[in-house]
Parts: sequence; C-alpha cells; structure tokens
Amino acid sequence: MVESIGPTDRPVRRRPGAFNERTRRSVLIRVAIYVGVACVGGLAFLIGYGPSWVVGYFLLVWLGGWLANTLAITEWTVAGHQLGRRRWLSRPGSRPASIMELGPHVECVHETRVRWRVWPGGASIDLLPGQAARFAFAMEGADVRVYDWRRDWSRRHRLLGAAGLLAYAGAFVAEFVAIAIGGLDRPLGAVLVAAGIAGLLAGVLIDVLPWELRDRFARPSPADEARGEGR
Repeated sequence: MVESIGPTDRPVRRRPGAFNERTRRSVLIRVAIYVGVACVGGLAFLIGYGPSWVVGYFLLVWLGGWLANTLAITEWTVAGHQLGRRRWLSRPGSRPASIMELGPHVECVHETRVRWRVWPGGASIDLLPGQAARFAFAMEGADVRVYDWRRDWSRRHRLLGAAGLLAYAGAFVAEFVAIAIGGLDRPLGAVLVAAGIAGLLAGVLIDVLPWELRDRFARPSPADEARGEGR
C-alpha cells in the first residue's frame, strides 16, 4: 500500500476537487492508527489475560478489520462537471472512473457526519473527517445544488455533536478497560462492556437520527421530491 506516482496519477491527486486522496501522508496516518490501536489493544489483553494466543488472535482480527476498511475507502474527484471515483488500493496509475455528469440538475445532501447523498440516483459518498467544507465548495463549483443540512444542524446543536464524539471515545475506552480487567469474567468487566455498547449506539444515533427525524415539512428531501415527480 504505497502512494501512486505514475504519470497518469499525478493530476488526480493534485486536483483541488480530490477527496479521500491516496497520498503518502494519508497512508502513514492509517498505518499509525492501526499500530496505535494494536498496541493499546494488545496491552489490554496482556494485562487481562497474560501472554497467550488471545493476544495474537486480537491482532489478527484487528488486522483483518483494518484491511477491510482500507479496501472499502473510495477516492472521489470532482473535475469540471464530472464526478469520478477509484478504490484506495486500486492499481497504481489507474484513472478514476466517471460516475455521473454534474450540474444544476443534481443535488447533494449532507446527511450524517461523514456521509453525503447525491440525487438523482441516491449514491452515497463517505468522506474522511474534515473534508465536508471542501467537498461542498467543489460541488458548488460544478453547479450542483448543495444542501449542507448537517453543517447547519451541527452549528445549532454543538453540545449534542460533541456528545456524539464523546460517546464514541468513551465506548472504546470502556471496552479496552473491560478487557484489561478480565472481560466478562468479572462483574465490573461486564458492566463496562455493556456501557461500551451503549456508548457506541448513542454515537450512531446522534449521527443518524437527526436526519431521519428532521422536519420534512420544512423542506422535502430529494427522495420525497423524486417520488412526487414519479406520481
């Protein structure tokens, strides 16, 4: 998994409308995340269970999950009026495949913290954190109607958004602490495992439910509009 340096690849990464870019920096960040979680998790298993096959099993499962997540990443490009994509671990030098023609007939909706939805068609675009503003700017430059609902909602509910991040962080801390003290074999470990699951669910609900429960009468969603046109 290395940075692509082929001549046909350079223009893709240098375009201002490239997102989830496969660069040397992004590769190093992903490797650092993998190593960090592997070290913390491995240490927790060592403390809770001592040197055993359990540690190796955890590292193997974590490696599989990390590779699966890396394979699932898509590098998106907005070039002119074309939306393109390619897999993060695609062949070096490969060109992004054209997905659709952009323009005033297209609407892009910011649904959750990392997910955008493009209409017509309803294709989902998952972006790494911190790229929402750049993505909205690039889509507007392609004459796409951008409905950044999530950004507006986050400004009005800053505390709730922060609570979602804390719920995710607390869930992972609780799980690692539960492992370090012996897992489900001890009452406190069982309580921490349950608390971790609850924290993870709370984070997901804070991310997803605001969009699902929004006031549809204030502004029909693109899906509602599409169904109305089909009648």
